[in-house]
Amino acid sequence: MSVFLLVVVVILGYFNIGLSRRVDALRAQLDEYKEKEGKSYVVERISKQMEDIAYQQKDISEKQREEAVFQMGVAEQMRIRAEEEQKKAEAFSRNAVEARNMAENQRELAVQQQLRAEYARNVADTLSNVALGRALALLSNVQYRAGNKDVAALLAYASWKYTSEYKGNVYQPVIFNALGQTSESFVSRNLHKGGVTKIVQSSDGKNSYVSVSNYGEVNRWRYDEGFAGNEVLFSNPEYSFRDVYWDENNVVYALSYDGRMLVINGKSAETFLLPEDNGWMRIVPFGNGQLLLASAMHLYIYDKKEDRIKKTISLSEPLAALGCKENQWLAFGKENGLWRIGREGELVPQEHFIKEQVTAFSWSSDLKMGAVGVENGNIYLIDETGNVVKSLVGHRSRITQLEFKGQYLFSSSYDCTVSLWDISASKQEAVSLKILSGWVHCICMAEDNTIWTGDESGAVSRIMISPDEMAALIQSKLKRDFTDDEWSYYVGRNVPRIRLKLVNKIKD
Repeated sequence: MSVFLLVVVVILGYFNIGLSRRVDALRAQLDEYKEKEGKSYVVERISKQMEDIAYQQKDISEKQREEAVFQMGVAEQMRIRAEEEQKKAEAFSRNAVEARNMAENQRELAVQQQLRAEYARNVADTLSNVALGRALALLSNVQYRAGNKDVAALLAYASWKYTSEYKGNVYQPVIFNALGQTSESFVSRNLHKGGVTKIVQSSDGKNSYVSVSNYGEVNRWRYDEGFAGNEVLFSNPEYSFRDVYWDENNVVYALSYDGRMLVINGKSAETFLLPEDNGWMRIVPFGNGQLLLASAMHLYIYDKKEDRIKKTISLSEPLAALGCKENQWLAFGKENGLWRIGREGELVPQEHFIKEQVTAFSWSSDLKMGAVGVENGNIYLIDETGNVVKSLVGHRSRITQLEFKGQYLFSSSYDCTVSLWDISASKQEAVSLKILSGWVHCICMAEDNTIWTGDESGAVSRIMISPDEMAALIQSKLKRDFTDDEWSYYVGRNVPRIRLKLVNKIKD
């Protein structure tokens, strides 16, 4: 029994051990199951939480999406509004620019209108003052003829002042004549017994002159604020001098109509007999050491050094005049022939400018224009090709000489007048510089704004040709100014008073 019990006990012990082991295994499994179940629960909880979070994130995303859509809508509205505002700003800017441009245009228009108004006023003032200058010149001429020389001088100077200050033409005949007579700048002296046919100035420009006459006289004289040193170099009425040349060596060559050439060198005077005994008219320089002598039917080249004629040139028709163009001499025939004289004396036919008999010719290199004088007193201006561009009508008889000085042309004529023409003026009107007592044979352009004339009476006359210099001369001689009554009467009470007489400066 005890053994049985022991066995039972042992068996129960083994069974108990097995059972314990089974319980332990089950407990271990239970623990494992519990652990797994706990983990599953945790996972489930986490999953549940993650699901909740996901739903929340989904809600948040949805709300964010909706917010984004809303913000996009707001942004789109703001963009549209910004574009509208930009368009408004651009429209406003355009309107502002247009308004500014319109304002600028209005300002420019106002300025232009003001300038036009000022110009119109200035034109009116100019015309008024230029007309005043002309009227004062007319009054000056009247007062001068009446013997009121003081008033005449005041009127002439005032005429020049108003005309020049307002850019008028002081070469208008009425103004120029008023200045000429009141300045008393005209000087004349009878140096010859016969008509003065030519006056030439010394090449040294020292106011020394030689003049010849058709009564066989050759005079040398000076002018320094008056005639001085008149010397008769030769006098023989059997000679009839028509031209003279004074070379750089102070040798004088005087050509007589009857075929004799007088050569004066210092105190020596010799006569050279020419091939023909009549019809001699011109003597001009022709290259180095040579002279060109012209008779009615021939031209001759004379060598000064060898004292002989080197070449004779026959003309097919009588010679009417000689003229120089660009250092080349032209020969004009009485039957409308025209030739250029070559360096060796050859005659080159040219197309004639006009169909009238030429008596004088001059060419201006500056103006590229020539002047042709004819027998009836007309003057024609020609261009470089020989086309007549203007006709100057004023003289009534043969033109004897033409000379250019700047834009002005000077002419002398057998109608006893010396005239000035402003080539640039739109209206060609002759200014009669002087009416002399006889035919005017020649003019000589001096370097001091004067010209010299020689006429049939034997007088040599000096004419001032600068209105400004004549006005200055008048002002220097004024003894007084206008009185108030004179100013009101001649100039006008509405014209501001100006001083005309020079004010003497008081020396310290």
